[in-house]
Amino acid sequence: MDVSSGVGRGPKEENCEGQRNQGMPLLKIFSSKALRVSADALHLPLQKVWSVPADVLKVLVLPCHDMSGPDDLYVDVRAKAKPERTQEVVDRAMADMRDLFREHGYSANIRVELYEPSLQSALNQE
Repeated sequence: MDVSSGVGRGPKEENCEGQRNQGMPLLKIFSSKALRVSADALHLPLQKVWSVPADVLKVLVLPCHDMSGPDDLYVDVRAKAKPERTQEVVDRAMADMRDLFREHGYSANIRVELYEPSLQSALNQE
């Protein structure tokens, strides 16, 4: 899983008002059944897929009472739009995530949304 998508200015960046916020990929995994793998176990491989430091990636596993479609998982990714995150890089990341979930016995429907960083705000308790 070798995706070249750079790190940028680091885990915390200033928004247009000079406030600090997290510029993290947020990866939400929806499943109607308990996973056989933890978010912590998926964190490092997903960190490599997105080429980000550990404290920049957030992985959430969310139970879902009902879900349409034949896939075991629905994976929703939000990540900062960066010049190096081209369509080719994002497509490769999705393929790498698909392969990772297959290694754990899951079929996944994967969606990636890149956001404009100036339009996002976040607050961390430090």
